[in-house]
Amino acid sequence: MTAHIDSFAELPDGRIHYRILGETGPPVVLLHGGGIDNGDWIWRWLAHDLATDHRVHVLDQPKHGQSWPWYARADQRGQETMLAGMLDHWNLETATLIGLSLGAATALGYTLRHPERVSRLVLTSSGGIQDRVQSHEIAWLSLRTPFSWLIGRSMTAASMRRWVRRHVAFADYVPTADIEALADLAAQELLTKRAHGGHMFCDWNRDETAPRHHRANFMSRIPELSQPVLFVHGENDAAVPLRYPRAAAAAAPRGRLAVIEDAGHFVPVERPREYGAVVREFLAETA
Repeated sequence: MTAHIDSFAELPDGRIHYRILGETGPPVVLLHGGGIDNGDWIWRWLAHDLATDHRVHVLDQPKHGQSWPWYARADQRGQETMLAGMLDHWNLETATLIGLSLGAATALGYTLRHPERVSRLVLTSSGGIQDRVQSHEIAWLSLRTPFSWLIGRSMTAASMRRWVRRHVAFADYVPTADIEALADLAAQELLTKRAHGGHMFCDWNRDETAPRHHRANFMSRIPELSQPVLFVHGENDAAVPLRYPRAAAAAAPRGRLAVIEDAGHFVPVERPREYGAVVREFLAETA
């Protein structure tokens, strides 16, 4: 990803790596997902697309990408606090927040705490809107016991590359070279986490998954959102079933839902043309 600015911010809890693309235009902040994701991975296409007429801020969230060291827990509150610090660091009074999964939960929680600083929301494959995940009790056990460390340690760079090739639902038009580049980035993310003593499953997944429910569940507060909100969701997302964003979009006073056919959880890289089109349409209509 070619950046106009590539730098670090020193926050009280650690270091955040970020890039800023685009010379002028309304500010947009892109917030990625957890696990193998980082600012370069999921925003491979959208960041450059929006940078033609927006000032695009792309960060690596705590304990992802180059955002090491990080000395605090990067749970829901920790992510929101980090985002507040970055908006201050960038001197942004208001911005449009676009997030995926963990990043969407971060954007949603922050907006509910600081509505005056968020102009619009795009919540993709959104975390923070479901009470339970599939096979919740088993998921909780696997995340909270040494078994999760065994899973992480059993993964190799080669197996991570294979996982990306086989399990990310890339459209037929996505070039093989880009798929291989994304597979390499995921493998590098795994190795970076391991080098820093980090966990393949992010703090948010491990801390916000309680024995019988999700702690970070903002569904009951969705009606408080005053901003235009676009929920973008893959038709085949197994991590966050479609019924959750459908209910959230209906509950948001200015909410809408865009469903991307044949996409799973990683919509921005699986269907980059369709995803970019619905995001741009939303930004144009709510400008």
